[in-house]
Amino acid sequence: MLRLTADATALATVFDLYPQRSLLFSAIRLDSHPLVAPLIASRDDAEQVLLVRQQEQGNVLSAGVAPERIRFYAPWVTLDPRPVEGVDVAASLTDLVAQLSSDGAVTLAADVVFAHRIALSERMTVVCEQSVSRAVQVREIPVAEVVDRFAGWREHGATVAADLIADVAHLDGLVDEFGAPETRFARLESIAAESRLDAVLVAAPPNFSELTGRAPIPGALALWSPGAEHVLVIAPADDPDAAEVGNLGAVIGEYPSVGAAVSALAPGRRVGVEEDFISVGVVGNLEDNDIEPISITTELGHWRDVRDNEDLPFQVIAARATVYAIEEALSWAAREIGAGAEFTERDIYQRYVGFLADFVLDNRIPFGVRPYFTNLHSSNRMLFPGPPVDFPIDQTTTCIQLDAGVAVVIDGVVVATSDMARSLPRTESAKEAYEFFFTVVREGIIGQLRPGVVCEDVHEGTLRFVAPHLDWMVEIGMLGADTDFDTIYRRRNVGHLMGKQESFANELRPGYKHALDVGSFGAAEIPWRYDDAAIGTEDLWYIGADRTYILSQR
Repeated sequence: MLRLTADATALATVFDLYPQRSLLFSAIRLDSHPLVAPLIASRDDAEQVLLVRQQEQGNVLSAGVAPERIRFYAPWVTLDPRPVEGVDVAASLTDLVAQLSSDGAVTLAADVVFAHRIALSERMTVVCEQSVSRAVQVREIPVAEVVDRFAGWREHGATVAADLIADVAHLDGLVDEFGAPETRFARLESIAAESRLDAVLVAAPPNFSELTGRAPIPGALALWSPGAEHVLVIAPADDPDAAEVGNLGAVIGEYPSVGAAVSALAPGRRVGVEEDFISVGVVGNLEDNDIEPISITTELGHWRDVRDNEDLPFQVIAARATVYAIEEALSWAAREIGAGAEFTERDIYQRYVGFLADFVLDNRIPFGVRPYFTNLHSSNRMLFPGPPVDFPIDQTTTCIQLDAGVAVVIDGVVVATSDMARSLPRTESAKEAYEFFFTVVREGIIGQLRPGVVCEDVHEGTLRFVAPHLDWMVEIGMLGADTDFDTIYRRRNVGHLMGKQESFANELRPGYKHALDVGSFGAAEIPWRYDDAAIGTEDLWYIGADRTYILSQR
């Protein structure tokens, strides 16, 4: 029988692959990186192969994995078909596993994410291995303390952010938007009511921190029940220091497993879980203790996204730090190339990190500001998005894309993230296109954003804005004459909200009917990868009471 595992040690030892370092989307998806991480497929009579989403094709090959040991699924959306020409790609992970299975059955190791069990079970016989039960200890944090903790941070952040943008004319009035009311637990109550949940159990870092006001703790989960005055933290008993690091107080209970703890502490059987993060081993333990897991990853993503205006001061800090570091790093690269210097993508990254540190120091930012994700690559190497490697940059470089975000961190808690992109085009056609894409982002996308506008309508309006220019794009060599632009671009978004990470719950895409409102915060983007230019143009925006601001415009 085919067996799948997501074991990080095996990925490192067998394939020399470290997903959250080598693969872009494993780094971006803080609340769901197990969902997009590669899986190892094995049978007794065959060599292990790696199952990878095609969006990581360039990265997994750059990491040195042998092509013959890779199987791709989920086709990458691309305007230029040449990078994926001749590559076999299954429509979905389920399709790929079905192809590899000889008997219509699959065994999932205990470390495989629950979402895969749900999807694969629709077409195949799925057997899940049990995880080794670990005794746990439970501590409690008062709900009022969590609220007060964030309130104190936000008050300090508002002062710092106000000073930071005091002389930025186009952000005049934004300070008046600071101080949105706290809705964390009220909105969670609504989710519980709508899904008829007796409790919510979270482990993903952004959700854990939002519920506890504490830094994520490896192996720990947070349990919340509607109306409860405390959030409970369930952590492995054989690693007591982990819970103490979170300063969670004294132990209030001990149980033989996570499932036993949840069964004893939740007021009912229906418990919301992050199906894109929690493993089948943990879910099996919950089910063995008569808990019914209810999938709410998307609901929790939305919960974070629509409250991001509560942390607006930190979003402002993140946006201003990011635009400074990105633009200065690319300016440095342009000067070095012009001087005939030779360096690598990683050298640009180091300059980016250095400029980030300079910004924090020069502006006396009292919070941690660190890289969240970095998509930095030369078009000469690939058109796929991905982290920097030791690839040479010199006079032959045609384009450099730097699409990155930072995290603002207090006491280990991420209170804001950013996501924006700039490029260094070096051919005439790429330079012309890049200038046009700023018009698309700032006028064609952000120009539509106002209270009440629907996400899918923004996407449609963007396609209408670009349509008159497509023939020109063909003329300058930035689009194929036979490219069906509308069909292709309807398979991807033109932006998204931000909820302590890039949002995969709320996107400006076809079919998504969420209406934006005062307080909506996100990114607008036009990634354009064609021929010898991988161009990224992306800005952060905020819908205020009177107008929409571009936070990442210097």
